[in-house]
Amino acid sequence: MDNGNLSKLTERISGPTSKAWDVGDLASRRMLKGDDIIHLGVGDPDLDTPKPIRDALFNAINDGKTHYAPLAGEMHLRDAIANHAQDLYGGSISGNNVVICNGAQGALFLSFQCLTDPGDEVIVLEPYYSPYPAVVTANGAKMVNVQLKREDDYRLNVNDIKAAVTSKTKAMLINSPSNPTGTVFEASAIAELAHFCKDQNIWLVTDEVYWSMCFDGDHVSAYSIQECRDHVVVVNSLSKSHAMTGWRLGWAIGPDNFVAALTSLMQAAQFGINQFVQNAAVEALKNKECTREFNAHFKSRRDVFCAGLRKSNHLSFSTPRGGMFVLLDISATGVDGKEFAERLLDDENVAVVPGFGFGEAATNTVRIGYLCDEPRLVKAAARIVRFAEKLSAE
Repeated sequence: MDNGNLSKLTERISGPTSKAWDVGDLASRRMLKGDDIIHLGVGDPDLDTPKPIRDALFNAINDGKTHYAPLAGEMHLRDAIANHAQDLYGGSISGNNVVICNGAQGALFLSFQCLTDPGDEVIVLEPYYSPYPAVVTANGAKMVNVQLKREDDYRLNVNDIKAAVTSKTKAMLINSPSNPTGTVFEASAIAELAHFCKDQNIWLVTDEVYWSMCFDGDHVSAYSIQECRDHVVVVNSLSKSHAMTGWRLGWAIGPDNFVAALTSLMQAAQFGINQFVQNAAVEALKNKECTREFNAHFKSRRDVFCAGLRKSNHLSFSTPRGGMFVLLDISATGVDGKEFAERLLDDENVAVVPGFGFGEAATNTVRIGYLCDEPRLVKAAARIVRFAEKLSAE
């Protein structure tokens, strides 16, 4: 596409990975027309935001919380997030280390504007969440991919990361539990990486929006290693933990110099986040029961869905240990992920995301979310298996 007289930024944010959602968009349009599609694409599950959180929003509006908020966020929310973070990471964390942003996506994008300059290198683990290339390169930095291997269950290989470091490396971006693979990084590997980043004066940005969805062990964060915190930025939100995807509220936690820079950028980019959503977020952080319930829901859904997929001799995957997705290798079917996803929607009315959006090594995969109730997941798995067998017989 000819960008005409637009900036180079528009080219950096509109690369191939930006097209990863096309199949899902088509599915959504068909659903609006009444088609019965099982949509397992976008990570927006069928669970509703708990009622006490919704009530808190209505009460905030009725109480007049409809004005500008402080640039870094309402202090009572920043303090509540700091208390929540202390439960997760330990140590002493202040609300002054928190900046409220427009979702975790907004926090990631703005953070990298503060952390990198044109020509810097940022190491990203592949397969990666498809918006990462735009996030990392928008400011002119270069993304350096380090591939995680399915045969190793996508484990964090610190030696491979160290080998990719150059004099231009300014930051690393990790995501655990991972979207799209569902891997949960081991504590020892995260500790080794955090200390390495500190020693090399490299920023470690850790995307932890799926922290509440660890099924086979506890969530581990580099921010738990207190002596490394001056080099760690943690990004989180309420989207997955409290079924608040559409509320668009997230945050970044980091050292003082980072917080000051991000607050200044908030003035230019967003000028604060709406008050009434921030009030509801305070209520959400009090609700620990819903995170336990959601975790149980998704663990059960994972088990049911993966059991269905295992009935195929032509599909393979690493069992996700967290999150809400499975990255399915469809190489044995003879088509790539894009063709598989497009034809699966046409033939079986199931929407998934083609793997090319998650990196070159994921071309022959599709990402599938276990996002709906178990009976529909059983039905979806059966359709996917049937479709894979048909392709393999062609």
